[in-house]
Amino acid sequence: MINRVFQYGDIREQIRSGDVLLYKGRGFISWLVKQFTGAEYSHAGFAVWWNKRLMVMEAVGKGVVVTPLSRNIELYHGDVEWYWCKKNIAPADRVRMVQFAQEELGKCFARWKMFAISFYILFKRDMDKRDELRRANRLFCSYYVSQVYNSIGLDLKKNKSDRFMSPNDVAQSPLLVKRAVLKKEP
Repeated sequence: MINRVFQYGDIREQIRSGDVLLYKGRGFISWLVKQFTGAEYSHAGFAVWWNKRLMVMEAVGKGVVVTPLSRNIELYHGDVEWYWCKKNIAPADRVRMVQFAQEELGKCFARWKMFAISFYILFKRDMDKRDELRRANRLFCSYYVSQVYNSIGLDLKKNKSDRFMSPNDVAQSPLLVKRAVLKKEP
């Protein structure tokens, strides 16, 4: 695991479509997410090269959106960490991931699902071990990231449904490794 801090501009070209971005927020909503999930991460998204722009696709309060990663890092109140898949993902599969993710753009944010996850975690309930790709009308951040990986047959966490994935579950995936903490440009 790499814990080095890099200026975003210095490593931008190394980030690939499908790489995961995990967030350690310092705001109130991030604090709530971390309290309810017992995690250090409060948000998840993933990187996408869109023409010559590096973007982040994510499910946030206003729904599933895409924004420039540089702007995302600049405006975020907390740390943004870059993870990539240990398994070699073929370029055609990366394209399929992006296509799947683009088809989800504009969907609503699943606020109630976040509360359901908190309930399941808090009361240590079974979190449905089946993991099948299914399109949902409403998504939250880590569910969205998990589904994108599931779209090419990669299960980020065995024996846990994508519907119950927290940002911390994504970080603990045996398929992912932390590459760096992305620092804002001066």
